[in-house]
Amino acid sequence: MEAFRSNQEYFEAVEDLALRLERGGRSSQAAELRRGLGCLNGLTDGWALLLDSINAVRRACGSELSQDQRDDLEKLRHGARLALYRR
Repeated sequence: MEAFRSNQEYFEAVEDLALRLERGGRSSQAAELRRGLGCLNGLTDGWALLLDSINAVRRACGSELSQDQRDDLEKLRHGARLALYRR
């Protein structure tokens, strides 16, 4: 899986997916992603909270999302796990 080139690119991808979810009528899942993004504080606990938000969105509507949205959500999940576990 392709990694993000910078944190800024990652943050923009989170916001892009949140916008697409909102436009698709999934405002609560968009808000969950933004809440998780707002938890980032430069420490690993912030990344853990963001990962929790991504997983919550995945559980809430993962199978109902378009393939592109599922792929993007998985890419965000992978990026958060890399930041959290430094692997």
